[in-house]
Formats: sequence, structure tokens, C-alpha cells
Amino acid sequence: MKYRRLIDNAKKPSGFWGRLMIRSMNKGHHELTDWALEHVKISNGLTVLDVGCGGGRTVSKLCQRVGSGKVYGIDYSQLCVQKSEKLNRKSILCQKAVIKQASVSQLPFEDDTFDLVTAIETYYFWPDKQGDLKEILRVLKPGGTLLLVFEMLKTDAEPDKWKRVEDRLNIKAVSREEIENALHSAGYTNVKSYTAGGTSRLCATAEKEAT
Repeated sequence: MKYRRLIDNAKKPSGFWGRLMIRSMNKGHHELTDWALEHVKISNGLTVLDVGCGGGRTVSKLCQRVGSGKVYGIDYSQLCVQKSEKLNRKSILCQKAVIKQASVSQLPFEDDTFDLVTAIETYYFWPDKQGDLKEILRVLKPGGTLLLVFEMLKTDAEPDKWKRVEDRLNIKAVSREEIENALHSAGYTNVKSYTAGGTSRLCATAEKEAT
């Protein structure tokens, strides 16, 4: 029963079990996020967006890396926004971080705003994956990069590995080929994907064509 209530709050955390899930995500995604961030260049002065920021730990990591830059986080869970704001309180006070409640399907930002957009373990829950990838493409600067990160990699060797979670949350694990094709179809260029041997980790990078 506890497992079910916790898992049910993976999509949109709320209440007591949502708080536990946020805590679990901040801890459980720590090493995954560090591994994935090694595949993108993060330099001083960048403007970055974290889509589905959850408890805010990725926002915190990004704030440490962008120097004089700025990091935005969005999540459609009010509880996640509150927890992320609390964790990043100092960065928000010095105007280095901004957290907003919003959906990936309708990002509250102007075109060509971000140098980098990250999405850690959130793609599964997006309501319109192709449309949402295009919405992110809209807010990326020309030459900007999208980083998608997954811990539920579907392979031919173990096609049903994640079936229990998939059925419970009505989501689908992704294969390397599927995510690469989705990014190409949405209009991204220079699409690359990476896996970590001995794990189910997958990350993909893609760029908005430079003008």
C-alpha cells in the first residue's frame, strides 16, 4: 500500500505522499543527474530551464555551474514549486533562480530565451510529447541544447522490465531509437544519445538549428 501511494505521486506530487516522493526524487535522481550533465557544456552566463523541476535539486546543481547566469525551473505541481523554492531560497533571493508553476505544453517564456533546457525523468508524463518537444524548441535559442534524461530504458533484451511501473502510472519506458526519432521529428538537429553500461540510464541531447 505504501509503495502504491508513493508511486501514484510520481506524476504530480501532492499531500503527505507527494512530499515523500519529492524527497525520494531529490535523493534518487542525484547520481543520474550528475551523470547526464556530463554530456552537455554548461558555462558561465548561460540561461537555463529545468522542465519538471520537482524538489529543485537539479536547479540547485545548475545554479552552481552557470556562474553569472540564471536558472529557471517549472513544474505543474504546486507542491513541487513550493519545495523547489524552499531548497533554492538563497539563489532566488539573489535573483539567480526563478521557479514557476507551469506546464511543458505552454511554457511562460518568450521565443529564443534559453541556452539549455533540461528534463530529468519527466518526459514520460508529458501530455503531448511531440507538441511539448516543439514547445521547448520554441524557447531554445538558436544553437541551444535540450537534455532529456531517463532511468527507464527499454531494450530488446528486457522489453517488459518496467511493466509494473508503466501499468501503474499509465506511462511508457523509452528506447534509445524512440527518443532519437522523436527529437528528429520535432525539428531538432545534432541528436545524440548515451547509455551507461550496467544501468538503465539513458540521456539524449539535441540542438535547435543555429541561424
